[in-house]
Amino acid sequence: KAIAANLQASKQTVPHFYVRLTMDAAPMVAFYREQKAKHPCSINDVITAACARVIRELPQFRSRIEGDELVEMPAVNVGIAVSLPDGLSVPVLLRADQMSLKEIAENTRRIVEAARIGRLEGAGQGVFTITNLGMFGVEEFSAIINPPEAAILAVGAARESVIVTDGEIKAGRVITMTLSCDHRVIDGAVAAAFLNRLKQILASPEQLIEASTRV
Repeated sequence: KAIAANLQASKQTVPHFYVRLTMDAAPMVAFYREQKAKHPCSINDVITAACARVIRELPQFRSRIEGDELVEMPAVNVGIAVSLPDGLSVPVLLRADQMSLKEIAENTRRIVEAARIGRLEGAGQGVFTITNLGMFGVEEFSAIINPPEAAILAVGAARESVIVTDGEIKAGRVITMTLSCDHRVIDGAVAAAFLNRLKQILASPEQLIEASTRV
């Protein structure tokens, strides 16, 4: 009931708009496989690490409406949507921008496992949520914002596709991400900047290792 009421209120009272971007997934997948050989991690962990960096750079994505005020939150706390037998849960990864990829992977596993046995970590402290249906083969979807957050990223599957580069056609892998935003907090140009910066990082994901995300 709580989940249903929250999402209904979000859709009815928050002015959603959506921006979508399909990018070459090959560099991200190669990086994920390389890192997985060193320590357990997932593609979603790589995306979380990249999102944490972008959220740190773009304060609109860690801002929210509180009464009549627009409040910028200091910490990059990222919610990870988890499907449960009786609904949806969103445990929160606190200060994700201060974690290495290995730490993100370890802590995400921990909070997800806790959520599945009824312990919700970081409840109410999130500034942004990531929801991923790629493991089900879903190509793309649009998610409902999780109030009081101002945005949520919906991640589809990294799938085989035809890629056109400089007029040349080749086989490759692509991934589609859809960003849902609260238009009271985030403008279209800022949303586009978010996705383009995310694309830039995931095109050269080694920077997630080479350059520390600690502040």
